[in-house]
Amino acid sequence: MRKMFALALVFLFILVGAQAALAAKVTWRLVTHAMPGTEQQKLAEDFCETVKTLSGGEFVIEPYAAGVLFPVFESFDAVANGIVDAAMVYSAYWTGKDPAFILTTRPGCPISTFAEGVYLDEKLFPFFEKIYAKYGIKYLGHIMESVMPEQLMSVVPLKSIEDIKGKKIRSSGFGAKFYKELGASTVSLSAPEIYTAFQTKNIHAAEWTYWDENMRMGFQEVATFVLDPAYHTGVNENFPLVVNPAKWDALPQNFKDILLVARDKARFQASLIYVAEIKAREKWKSNPNIEVASWSAEDAKKAREVGTKLLLAECEAIPEGKEYLEVYRNVLWELGYKDEAKNLGYAE
Repeated sequence: MRKMFALALVFLFILVGAQAALAAKVTWRLVTHAMPGTEQQKLAEDFCETVKTLSGGEFVIEPYAAGVLFPVFESFDAVANGIVDAAMVYSAYWTGKDPAFILTTRPGCPISTFAEGVYLDEKLFPFFEKIYAKYGIKYLGHIMESVMPEQLMSVVPLKSIEDIKGKKIRSSGFGAKFYKELGASTVSLSAPEIYTAFQTKNIHAAEWTYWDENMRMGFQEVATFVLDPAYHTGVNENFPLVVNPAKWDALPQNFKDILLVARDKARFQASLIYVAEIKAREKWKSNPNIEVASWSAEDAKKAREVGTKLLLAECEAIPEGKEYLEVYRNVLWELGYKDEAKNLGYAE
């Protein structure tokens, strides 16, 4: 009887200990590349609020906008080293860590719808999971898929592909290589620096994100011309969710599940941002001080061809490039972009 009682006590202590562990309050910090008050930052804030609500306040993630804790370009190391626990920062910023991250951006990409972009990035999940893991970061997939191709804002007209030559353009990752190939020089600037660079004419043009966020950042006050669409990328993953592996492993399973549910809810909310983008695009177009224009079909074709050649060259130079290329061209073929898939080496 005493033995059974002792065993019962041991079991009770184990059960109570497990419940206590599950109930232990966890506080994380998450950084983004978005500016305060923008739709993207609100998306991150809603994600954190969902985690808090579903956990009954026991799992709290504090969201910090671009540059609040430290410069955006320090985010990668901050997550890897556990200075912060999670991030939603564009993967193409990390080409200095690994050249494979340049493949987040796809110059000349024909994909232009939310659903197609999500499908491609879901197929590419194992690829980016592996790349991030090399540097001690756990990749949990996309939070936000860009809802339409980005625009290129400028203080000078860029009405043709020839107008790009000699211009100084703010871009990053593959976009920077693309514009260099078209004859421009490029500079990497974080979001808070772009407005001033336009004001002081230190740059002629910049790509940042999309109509609504660009407007919220006031770029319509300093940019007088918009190229729509730009060709440095198609629809792509804009907000990857990455976390520190040790912090992830330390979470009880119910908190892990809550975080993934919050991710999926945020994905749904991100899809609705398309409505805000349509409205914002109309506001840009109705602004009498801004000219919105598109390149001719001939120039658009040239731009896409340049992007395709660059992509093939990068995939040949990067160790994991063949794996990426295989996924990308197969998806293009599946989605009906037959010629583009063939140009990337797809064989029927």
